[in-house]
Amino acid sequence: MTSPLDPLQRARLLDAEMQLQRAWLELTLRELQVAAKASPWAKFRALNLGGVGLSILKHRSLWLAAVSLLINMYRRHAK
Repeated sequence: MTSPLDPLQRARLLDAEMQLQRAWLELTLRELQVAAKASPWAKFRALNLGGVGLSILKHRSLWLAAVSLLINMYRRHAK
């Protein structure tokens, strides 16, 4: 049978649990930051494109639209 914890023991236990959760969250955040820096998209962050500019670069359909626009402009200019 377990005995009930007095308020001081309970506070210490909760404090220790919160410290463990904080340490785990910090480790997880570090891992995510390392993964983000290793991402091929990290190079574009240095260009200061912002969230909108970066999201545009990630969409393949927008790349295809830009390439087709450039091809059409080249064809018209070449005629």
